Amino acid sequence: MSKLPIDVPKEKLQQIRMDTFRKVQREKKIKKRIVPVAIVALLCVSIIFSIRVSPTIASYVAKIPVFHALVSEVEINDGIKDIVDNEYFEGINENKSKNGLSLTLQGVIADQSGFVLFYDAAASFDLHLKKVQLFQGDDEIECGCRFGNTENQTSTSSLVEYSFSEPIAYTSKDFKAVFHFKDIDNGNIEIAIPFTLQNEIAQEKVINANRTVDIDGQKFTITQIRRSPLKTAIDIEIEESNTMQILALDDITVMTDSGERRGSIINGMTTHGDIRDGKFTIYLQSNYFHNSDSLTINIGAVQAVPKGDDFIEVDFGSKEVLTKPDYFNWDISVEQQGISVAVKKGENGGNLLWLYNAVKEDGTPLQFVSTKISRDGQYVTETTKFQDFDGKAKIYFRYYFNPIGKNIELNIPLQ
Repeated sequence: MSKLPIDVPKEKLQQIRMDTFRKVQREKKIKKRIVPVAIVALLCVSIIFSIRVSPTIASYVAKIPVFHALVSEVEINDGIKDIVDNEYFEGINENKSKNGLSLTLQGVIADQSGFVLFYDAAASFDLHLKKVQLFQGDDEIECGCRFGNTENQTSTSSLVEYSFSEPIAYTSKDFKAVFHFKDIDNGNIEIAIPFTLQNEIAQEKVINANRTVDIDGQKFTITQIRRSPLKTAIDIEIEESNTMQILALDDITVMTDSGERRGSIINGMTTHGDIRDGKFTIYLQSNYFHNSDSLTINIGAVQAVPKGDDFIEVDFGSKEVLTKPDYFNWDISVEQQGISVAVKKGENGGNLLWLYNAVKEDGTPLQFVSTKISRDGQYVTETTKFQDFDGKAKIYFRYYFNPIGKNIELNIPLQ
């Protein structure tokens, strides 16, 4: 089905073109070598308006490296489209080269909840991005980041995403991104690109919801809804006295009173915290730029199992399954430093168990190493590896399909 056209604001596009022209003229004398890149990159915002107008244009533009990462995000995340439409995306367009590697920091989206760097890289060798550091002034921002796999490619247009559990204070707008690449012949290549944010940082909008959901005595409370340009965060607390362990809240969406609905973030951070600790956060696509008198939260289903009956206990030394819930009917095998569970296709709601949360007999965590998923005609087999250990351990389910409540709707006033 073709996408419906939308109105393109001609005055806004004209202003963007004029701003682009003036900016290029100012930088022409001191940055002649990057003017072609700057012209193309700064036109990104105006072209992006046509992405939702014409799938043909979107397909063509996505093939141009300088646009690809941003176009891809707009296509899968309505919150990012809003950021571009409201001119919150900030172009940087700084290029540096070293040891046969050219790196361009194209632009940034920065708010109190996170940071996204859009970059292009090209080299005469296969790229391997090891890590990216982000500094505010002289201080490194200690936060895990997500970036795409660049192996077996000599060029890429991609992004690096930082997500902050606590709002970052923009005491300084001077930043530096340090990219660490590995090359078999040239060794490690480090490229640092400093930049200064020009936009005013959008302030997080916090709604104190305090709405409790009670499903046959099993309770959880939506305490806050925090809206920023990059994401909508829903803070949730689980009632400690519950007799069932709530494992997951499926298919959460948030809708404005005008009917604008936003769902889960694709290819990004979707949760923070551990639901078993009683407090966690679910991240959705942002509706920050949409005015509304209320928000409606929809929860497709709540998955839960009896407390104390939500794990598999194994002995890695003898490779035996010691205990498992009576309702757990799938085959389990204990392997060298891991376990495999074969689930019939279509069962468990089509979801994985996600068995990475394990605890040794003495109560200390058993370090998770990796998960491998394999499929055949009948089964989906989930194989989870842990650190070297030859004792007993409990391995907890992250997900088990057992809905105790469905189609829950909560209306949250914003005033």
